[in-house]
Amino acid sequence: MKIEAQNLSFSRNVPPSLEQVKAYFDFLHVPAAEAEVFYFYYQGMDWRNEMGSAIQDWVMAADEWVWNLEN
Repeated sequence: MKIEAQNLSFSRNVPPSLEQVKAYFDFLHVPAAEAEVFYFYYQGMDWRNEMGSAIQDWVMAADEWVWNLEN
């Protein structure tokens, strides 16, 4: 079942589900494989950033991730 990302209200609560991350990356026109890399990277870091601080807003982290991919 394909989720229509435009109809989703993206919860910013951490941790998100893999399906939420894939839907958001699809909404941003980023491949699902990259969504999985993002998800499992932060899952492995216990949803903390590189400095050890807890991520409060996964959507902001995803936006930064995508920005870094493109720049």
